[in-house]
Order: sequence, then C-alpha cells, then structure tokens
Amino acid sequence: MKTEIYQLNDFNVDIVSSRVAEILKNGGIAVVPTDTIYGIIAVDDNEEAIKKIYSVKNRPKEKKLIRLIGDLKLLKRYTDQYPDELIKKYWPGPLTIVFRERNGDTVALRYPDNHFLKALFKNLGERAIVAPSANISGKDNLLGCSDIVDEFNGKVEIIVCSDRPARAKASTIIDVSDEKDWKILRQGELEVEM
Repeated sequence: MKTEIYQLNDFNVDIVSSRVAEILKNGGIAVVPTDTIYGIIAVDDNEEAIKKIYSVKNRPKEKKLIRLIGDLKLLKRYTDQYPDELIKKYWPGPLTIVFRERNGDTVALRYPDNHFLKALFKNLGERAIVAPSANISGKDNLLGCSDIVDEFNGKVEIIVCSDRPARAKASTIIDVSDEKDWKILRQGELEVEM
C-alpha cells in the first residue's frame, strides 16, 4: 500500500481534512494529530476499517476503541447518560468519558478541541471516529512525525503530521458508567476535580 503523507499547517487544514474524510468514507484508516497524542482513526460504523486498526496496532480484540465525536448531539447515539458538570467544565477537551450504553455495556467517548479534527468532522457529517493511540499495542506512544512515518508508512492509507508537537500524555479517562461511583481510570495531562 502506498501511504499519502501530509504536513499539516494553518493553510492546508481544509484540503487535508477533506482528503482524510474521503479516505475514511471509503473504508481506509489514517494516522492524524488529535488534541492529545496522534491517533489511528477510522469511521466508527465501518467494521472492516476497524479490523484494520486492530491488525495494524496488533491490538488484542477484547480491548475496546475510544470514539471521538464532533458534536455533543452524537452522545444520544451511544448513551442516555449526560454528566452535565463534566461536560460543561471539560468538553471539548482532552477528557475521555466512559459511559454506560443502553445495552449495559460501556463506551469511551471524547469531544476533542482540535482545529484539524473540527475540520475533519465537518467533512464526515454526523459520524464518529474510532481513535486509539497511534502506536503498536504495548509500546510507547509515538510523538514525532518521523517516528509515526517509520512505523505506519505502507500500513495505513494516509498520515497527517503536525508542526505542533503532540502532547506527551494521552487523555484523562473517567468512568461514569456507575452513576454512584465515578472513577478516574487514567490520569492524563488534564487534572480533573471530582
């Protein structure tokens, strides 16, 4: 597979986000900057693309994937929960919230505050994306473009590099699926008061 590689800047956000959206809509996967670290992404309603992510990352099948949403109204697609105080204070931003789904399972969602992702979501319409970290499972997060390209060139359809460095930590994760017992599952850069 030939991987397209783009260097993101303030002038090409619309063009690059449009190209990434086109690839995702056609079942491809991409490595892109997020509001935290780089993510490897696919639209969340394409099972074949999601399987590709598991394969490329060598990720155990039982480990779920985080989903990023571009609009709060998409919450209703996944859960009936709405932890108002967390959402008002920390979203959009680097907080992942684990919600209880209607079937009793859980789903991890983040509403990112990122210029590129906002442009991408405009091109995707009312679709969410899966977005685990862009690394091989069990290995350190990749923070630099050269490391991303070395690892994923030829394995994904498109890589988007950013001249703004990725954060060193992933998002903070809070589990609110049990409304009586919220838990911090991972402390990222965002300090959350509970």
